[in-house]
Amino acid sequence: MAKEMRLLGFNFTKMSVEKNPEFQGKIEINSKMDVADIEKHKPTILKQDTAKIKFSFTIDYKELGKIELEGFMIWLFDKKTLKEVLENWNKKDLEQEIRTQVLNAVLQKCSLQALKLEEQFNLPLHMQMPSVKVDPPSE
Repeated sequence: MAKEMRLLGFNFTKMSVEKNPEFQGKIEINSKMDVADIEKHKPTILKQDTAKIKFSFTIDYKELGKIELEGFMIWLFDKKTLKEVLENWNKKDLEQEIRTQVLNAVLQKCSLQALKLEEQFNLPLHMQMPSVKVDPPSE
């Protein structure tokens, strides 16, 4: 059964970019994202408790540089699911369905921000961009 959950807010708390202008060599790109913490959150505008989920997202270019993003999201769950999420997180566990939705939100929001930073700092893109291919005219 699908869990009832909704993303209410997404905020960055850290954006860090490093670039080595002297770098020459083969470019390697590795990325990593993680759920750092989950805690109960009492929003001022809702009567219902929510979950504050802290995350990190890193793109490591080895000797060329690094992008680090951190922040938090506010998720709305039904009471039963929120209780399960908080209890499971005490064991550093997160149900697969919830983990998938949370990490997809991190991936989407952070990838967009990382693309902006990569453009500003002239770093290679961490993901393949769409491109147009022209077929030769048929005779």
